[in-house]
Amino acid sequence: MAKLAHARAELAQLQSTEQTLVEQLLAVRVAIETQKSKISKLVEDRPSLINRLPIELLTKILGFLLVSSGGDRYRFFRSLPKLRKNLAGVSRFWRDVIRNTPVFWSNIGLTRDSDSYSLMTQLKRSRECLLDIVILNPHEGSLDALLDTLIPSAIRWRSLTVQVPSILLSSIICKLDRYKFPCLEDVFIDMRNCAYPQFLLPTHCPVLRHLDLRGLCVTEDFFSTASTTLTTLSLSMGLIRDQLFLFRIPTQSLTSLTITGDCPDHDRNWVLERDAVCFPVLQRLVLDTRDPHLFMDAIVTPKLEHFVYGYHPGPLFCTFRSKFNYVRHFTSLPRLHGGISSSWVAHVLCRNFSGVRYASLPANDIATFFMPTCPPDDSVPQTAADNWESLERLTVVCNIDDGYWNVDTLAKWLTKRQGLGLPSLHVQLAGSPFAHMTIEEFSFRYNQLRDCRVLSFEGIRLSHTLYPSTDGSLLHRYKGGQQGQHHFAQLAEVTPSKVGSFLARE
Repeated sequence: MAKLAHARAELAQLQSTEQTLVEQLLAVRVAIETQKSKISKLVEDRPSLINRLPIELLTKILGFLLVSSGGDRYRFFRSLPKLRKNLAGVSRFWRDVIRNTPVFWSNIGLTRDSDSYSLMTQLKRSRECLLDIVILNPHEGSLDALLDTLIPSAIRWRSLTVQVPSILLSSIICKLDRYKFPCLEDVFIDMRNCAYPQFLLPTHCPVLRHLDLRGLCVTEDFFSTASTTLTTLSLSMGLIRDQLFLFRIPTQSLTSLTITGDCPDHDRNWVLERDAVCFPVLQRLVLDTRDPHLFMDAIVTPKLEHFVYGYHPGPLFCTFRSKFNYVRHFTSLPRLHGGISSSWVAHVLCRNFSGVRYASLPANDIATFFMPTCPPDDSVPQTAADNWESLERLTVVCNIDDGYWNVDTLAKWLTKRQGLGLPSLHVQLAGSPFAHMTIEEFSFRYNQLRDCRVLSFEGIRLSHTLYPSTDGSLLHRYKGGQQGQHHFAQLAEVTPSKVGSFLARE
């Protein structure tokens, strides 16, 4: 009887434990369902993926779209209001970020679509941010109202670009001449043969650093008080009435100087003597004038590193002794119709710039610089380029009108150079935006120059009918009448890493 009672007691205990476990299981299941509901609600209530970007990262991304970085300014400013509206409509978070980030409102453009109300809104949202102002052909009837709204913010202007018709330019400059611009550093104006604006004088623009004036009429009041802050100056002069303007530009502070246009005035004699003007810290000089050699003879530039030369037909009757032998970078600007056709001019240039290490030449000038012009004689340079004994890198710029330039002339010169034991060069073929080569032209030039120490390509575009290969490798050239395939007749970019395999396939 005792054993039976003990067994019944154990069973009752087990049944009690079972009941307890069942109740716990039911409680756990209820808790699981409750937790699932809670998680679902949290997921529904949390911000969407598009709103979970950190503000700093989102601001950086939107800045690529809402802050001007060059390019077609007119298209940018015409599309900017719609772009802001579309981005602000993505979510409330994006809208708040766009409205409350002053830098997104710091690019202000006056175009034909501009109105005073929108301009005032933009000025308010930019708060105390420095402004980049671009004036691009607004309506003549609304110009005064727009300027009256904009000019009170002149103390915040950081840069100014003006490209308008002549009928509007005078009134704009007249208004600007009445104000001071304490933060203005960068100015570009298409002057359309107007005189130097008064608002650009140091008394009005005390921190001006970069100045680009196109179509400027140079008069006796040009730079009447030279700025000591200006480091970059670019002048495209339509008319020069006073050649002594060189003495009034800030020669002591300039590190980059660009002069294009008619210099000097051919109706007058050149009045500056040799070495009359010194630019002690000038590092880059661009000359694209009718008589650049007269200007070169009149200046002293002990720190010059980069010289960009625009050739115009005419005599090169002066030599510059050793005043430019320390220049390391020489660039000859391409010409729409022809280039430096005189080997004597090329010899004079190379002899006066004998220290060049990095040269950039138009393809049409290759024969002039690398074709022997005298009998073989190791004691004198046979080609103009032989004067560049320290040359390390040569860039050949291929333009749309170059045709079939003398690559074999360059190849022979490189072979001879190697035979003399001189260091081999880094040769680069560079393409202009509108130029292209056929596959055959590219293959020929590559094979002629492939023995260089380094042969590289930049911006070379191939014009041919191309097919994408089925194995995912480089594009194959189309060779026959297969039907039903989509071919590509547009231009194709070439990268150096693909050149070898491309030519092997061809």
